[in-house]
Amino acid sequence: MKKYWLIFRLSWQNALTYRLNFVMWRVRSIIGFLASYLFWLAIVNSNQNIAGYNPSLLLTYIFVSAFLRNLVLSNVSYGACVEIAGGDLSNYLIKPLGYFKYWLTRDLADKALNLSFFSVEIIIFYLILKPQIVLTQHLWLFLAISFLAALLYFFLSFLISTYAFWHPEHNGWPFRFLFIMLLDFLSGSSIPLDIFPPQIVKIFQVLPFSYLVFYPNQIWLNRVNTNQIINIFLITSFWLIAFYLIFRLVWRRGLKNYSAYGR
Repeated sequence: MKKYWLIFRLSWQNALTYRLNFVMWRVRSIIGFLASYLFWLAIVNSNQNIAGYNPSLLLTYIFVSAFLRNLVLSNVSYGACVEIAGGDLSNYLIKPLGYFKYWLTRDLADKALNLSFFSVEIIIFYLILKPQIVLTQHLWLFLAISFLAALLYFFLSFLISTYAFWHPEHNGWPFRFLFIMLLDFLSGSSIPLDIFPPQIVKIFQVLPFSYLVFYPNQIWLNRVNTNQIINIFLITSFWLIAFYLIFRLVWRRGLKNYSAYGR
């Protein structure tokens, strides 16, 4: 346990050592939030009700999405694909250190650091913008589902990194870039998914991505009842277990392929 706590601390130190990279990430996050907020503010000023969202609900959705981006969608496991492609994975396989746990610890450290700065940023934005924020009646359920969503995204992201086992020449980046672009839309982080026609919403419901941002957001906004929250919890748990099992299978096959090339 001590070694993983050390990794956690070193991850923070590393992020704060390379301040420019971290600052640029925070600036990008701030710009993304402001662009989304101002866009939807202009929309609600011209239309007071959009698919059941009044101005306070919609603007709260943007604030909560910003939180979930920092908790759920912030991720450093893309570094694993670089290590796999470059052959650096070998250095970990000979050490008494679980590679999966190593990246999970680094990911938790990254999320904690991002949330620390986000907390300050969002308070400042709230004081400046002064939006009407809807408070949730299900805080602990929201946090529990958000935690499951963060784990689900970690498995998804790590699974994408294993692409480098078979295509080390480009570190899996083309596939990951496409994944990130699609995820931004399919997760509901930029736009509430239920503003689309019911037939489209049904497609979103059977995909795992909507359980990363959209459904946790619905819990915060009190737009789902207790039975629906239970269903969200069960479906998120199902996807979490499914992708964990898929990851383990792909990881084993990837290691065999990795060893076959003598890396």
